[in-house]
Amino acid sequence: MKESVMRSRPPRRAVPGAIAAGVFDLSVHFEGLANPTRLAIVEILARRGEVRVSELAELCKVSQPRMSWHLRTLRHAQVVATRREGREVLCRLDREAIDRNLRSFVQILGTGADARRAGSSRTTEAPPAPVSEGVL
Repeated sequence: MKESVMRSRPPRRAVPGAIAAGVFDLSVHFEGLANPTRLAIVEILARRGEVRVSELAELCKVSQPRMSWHLRTLRHAQVVATRREGREVLCRLDREAIDRNLRSFVQILGTGADARRAGSSRTTEAPPAPVSEGVL
């Protein structure tokens, strides 16, 4: 019985085999952002540029191990990049990867919008309201 418990399982993937084949699944990117602490990390990095992990942990009021866990999730989601400087680890937004993933997402949205426009006889539709509108 111990052997079956001790056997390691392959990591969960949003689309089996896609990540292993080098294809990045957008759901992994958005899953990385689906946490208030991780969104706070992104906001801090957007304002400050490069920040030490210990400073991020202090600003977000989480322990160092918990911050490392959040950063690992954000690295896997291609949102942040880290670099080591002596004993310190510094984090920054991976803007190139974010831009690439954002363009992929916009392309997905654009495909649906193009299909709706092609089927619609009206050409002067008002653009949809921003998602954040009306949110406190």
